[in-house]
Amino acid sequence: MTRLETLKQQLETRETELLQLKLQLIETRISELQQRDADKELRLRIVEAARTRLETLAWLAFGGGALSLINILKSIVR
Repeated sequence: MTRLETLKQQLETRETELLQLKLQLIETRISELQQRDADKELRLRIVEAARTRLETLAWLAFGGGALSLINILKSIVR
């Protein structure tokens, strides 16, 4: 083998290694992005559930207060 052929072969080997490393990096980034999206979705679900609970409690409290007010007004009218 000539020196030129050896250098070409080494270059091809390095290019192959570089492409494999780039592929690994891309796969790692995709995995990180998927994990980040999953975390965001979980946090949004938690916030939505908390908001729903708070709204439910607020409506129950308001409803109970309104009923109490109606009962007080009825007792005053009688």
